[in-house]
Order: sequence, then structure tokens, then C-alpha cells
Amino acid sequence: MRIALISFEYPPAVAIGGIGAYAAEAARMLSAAGEDIEVFAAGTATSSERDTNGVLVHRVVASERLQFSAALVPTFTARHAERPFDVLESPEVGAEGLAIAEAFPEVARVVKLHTPSYLIHELTYESPSWLEHLRFTLGALRRGRWARLGPPVRQVNDPEARFALMADVVAAPCQAIATRVGQDWGLDASKVQIFPLPYRPSEALLQLPVPTSIRTIGFLGRLEPRKGIIELTRAIPAVLAACPDVRFRFIGPSWPYRREDMQTWMLGQLGRHAKAVTFVGSVDREGLPEALAACDAMILPSRWENFPYACWESLAAGRLVIGSVAGGMADVIQFGVNGYLVPPRAPREVANMLIKAIRSQADTSLISAEGRRAVLEVLSPECVLPKQMKGYAEAVSSARMRGVALGS
Repeated sequence: MRIALISFEYPPAVAIGGIGAYAAEAARMLSAAGEDIEVFAAGTATSSERDTNGVLVHRVVASERLQFSAALVPTFTARHAERPFDVLESPEVGAEGLAIAEAFPEVARVVKLHTPSYLIHELTYESPSWLEHLRFTLGALRRGRWARLGPPVRQVNDPEARFALMADVVAAPCQAIATRVGQDWGLDASKVQIFPLPYRPSEALLQLPVPTSIRTIGFLGRLEPRKGIIELTRAIPAVLAACPDVRFRFIGPSWPYRREDMQTWMLGQLGRHAKAVTFVGSVDREGLPEALAACDAMILPSRWENFPYACWESLAAGRLVIGSVAGGMADVIQFGVNGYLVPPRAPREVANMLIKAIRSQADTSLISAEGRRAVLEVLSPECVLPKQMKGYAEAVSSARMRGVALGS
């Protein structure tokens, strides 16, 4: 099958987060299986070359995601004219494949759900303080109009939703995003398929010894509200009151928050408890095993997550993971068997679960080992590949039916 994988993010030129990590692993998986795959990604210069896994990658100049959809059309057109593609896959984010789908209706369309922009805006929304409300209102009045701060309003003609509704197959990495986005966008349930993204842990992660006790609790990811940082910060004092010798390590970049950055806000909130907290900052993939080795357990209390690589990396490292029930972590973690789960936006429940995990030392190594095994079994490329190929085949069949219906 001839596959075009469209992704603004594709390392090393554009390495932002999970979308790029997925695109690289998916391309590697499909190429290793003998599929004819080409990647269309953003870069600083127009080029076509094979990556370290032998995958042909076409780079087009696009500094922002919104420019990318139109920018890749000429390159795709040339490649499609030379050897037509059977199917294109694109994330819904930024509707990156929309221009191609409209220009080449004969090509089957697979839209991969990562996390739509509207949902990110809703999840990251923080109710402003009364002072922020006042400042905003006074500023609006000075400009001669009445306005108040409020939650984000969904875009009426959302191109991401329109692109998903055009899909022959919508691929959802977890049940939670399939349900949430399917309802919000009115997706045809018969076109939605649910299977995980492939994840291949490094040998360095798999070789880390499994801890037998919990002295240091880590967090991996961006320090931002969507990742549950607010709730975790509020839980830390209660954890330290019950377990004063425990320490916390935050691995990841600090994002802007309330006119400052999240790390600064956290230190202000923690006060005297700040001495028990260490901020490591960003680490690259090569430095991740060492960063995780310094932690005995990981707390990832996200308000909502689709398919968090931070969770799978932590499980692969043999760390006991306390994840969030809201999203894809609940598709892999079985409570008390290979990890724990907490509800979102619940600092008291986060504190109680951390205290329970710290005190249940006898279960630490057993649960951590089961978590590592679950990642290797459920998320392995060998497990995901047949499901992904089935999705492509169904998309091609649907595209043919569309062609018949249009009389083409």
C-alpha cells in the first residue's frame, strides 16, 4: 500500500511533542513492515531525503502549523503524479491534510485524533481572578466597549472538525477521545476506529532497575494547567505532612502562567515546602533514562490526556505510575495491577493516592514490573501494525465507494 503520512511535526527538524514522536514511530513501523510510505513534514528548507530509518521525508518551508496545509500541496502533487498514493494520514490538529484531501478526493483519508485545538483551549482555561476580571473590564471600557473574560467559545466553522468529517476513517488512540470528540463533532461512529499509537521504548529505559520503595516522586511533561500541575502543587503540602522525607522532581519545561511562568507560581504557592521540590527542566530523549532513574514513582494527574508518551515512558522505565482516569492512561493502567489512577482536578485525591503508594512499599516493585510489561504488550508496533493496516484498508474501500457515488 502506498501511504502519505502528513505531519507538521517530524523530528529532528520539528520536534514539539507527541504528534512528532508518533509520526516518527509510525513511519518506522510501516517502513519496517515493507509498506511504501513517504512523510510530508515542515522544515526550514525544501528538501527530500531519507531519515535514519530509511523513510523518504519531504520537507516544506512552514514556520507555523496553519501555513503547512497549503505549503505542502505542490510537493504532494508532484509525488502523487509520479506514483499515486492510496491513502493519506494526517492529524486533526491544524487540519494539516485538508488542502490535500480537497485537491485529491480520490485518495483515501485517515484522520488521526491527537487532541483538537478546541479541546486544548477548554482544558487549559483557568477562571481569572477578580483582579484580572477587573483589569480586563476596565481596559475594555477605556476602548469604548463592554467586555468580560469568560471560557473559550468554539469556532463555528472549525476546519479541524470539517476535516474529520471528511475522513474515510477516524483513528482514535483511546476510547476517551473517540467518545468526547465523536460527540462534540457528530462523527459517524461506523468510521471511528480505536487502537493505540505504537511505542517502542529504548533499551536504556528497559534496563533501569525497578525501585523497591518510594522516596522520590517525579513528574514528566510540560509544567502547565492541562497536565494537572495546579492540582499536584496543591497536593504536595498534604503529602509532605504525612511523609516528610519524600521529595518531588519536576522534569519538563515551565510554561507561561498568570503573567509569570508555572515554576515561579509553584514556588510561590509551596512556600516552605519548596525545599522538597527540584526542577530539572527539559531533557532530551537521550537524557530521559537518567532523569527517570532519579525517581521511584511518577505522578501524572492530567486534567485530560489522549495518548501521553510521558506515561508510557515512565511505565517502560519500571516506575510506579499514578495517572489520570481522564483520557488514554485509563486504557492501559489497571488500578492496583500495573499502576494507579486519580480523578482530574482533585488535589485531595492526588495527595491521598500518593500517600497510599508511598506507604504500600511491598506493592511497589510488583506493580512497576506489571506496568512495564503492559507497555511492551499493548503498545508494541507488532500489536498496533495490523490494526493500523486494517484502518488504511477500510479507508481505501470507503474512498472507492465515494468515487462510485460521485460517478468518478
